[in-house]
Amino acid sequence: MSKGADPVIDAAVADGGDRRPDWLAGKRPDLAEVAEQTRGVRRLISRIGTACPVLFSVATVAVSSAIGQPLRGGVDLGELGLWTLGTLVLLAPFAVALAVMLNARRGGLAWTTALVYSVIAGTIGLFVDVSVLGTDAQSASLSFISVLIVQLVVLAPVCAAVAFLVRIVSDSTRLRATGKNFDNR
Repeated sequence: MSKGADPVIDAAVADGGDRRPDWLAGKRPDLAEVAEQTRGVRRLISRIGTACPVLFSVATVAVSSAIGQPLRGGVDLGELGLWTLGTLVLLAPFAVALAVMLNARRGGLAWTTALVYSVIAGTIGLFVDVSVLGTDAQSASLSFISVLIVQLVVLAPVCAAVAFLVRIVSDSTRLRATGKNFDNR
């Protein structure tokens, strides 16, 4: 360093911008900065997120109607009742996700988990719907039942487990930041 030089300016010049980001150096990112940077995206998701289960429900009803054609020709009340019952069963995952999203804090963990669940379940459902439209109506019921089992038995517990783990990590990080542990909250 030269005589009379300002050490702060010299350090900045010597750095030259070649410093590694904090997250590469093993430092945790500042969560307040991350929250500030993602505010617009999070607001957009929270505003349109509740529409996801509704859109997937509409798609499910449309495919179910195209395959079952409940009002074609003469209306048989037995067939119409079975079609309605089957369609309501197919809508169950989306109805549950919508109920959770309407009752949970918007943008909170339960709301986000329901959104992720509805998007994953709806995407799988759409792939099955597209494949079912190309097959015969006899095998459609098997495809619908298999996707319902995947949505309710596989995806719902996985989403709940991930939300549970996220909550544990969040609580642990918050308690570590305040200097407490789980025993003396």
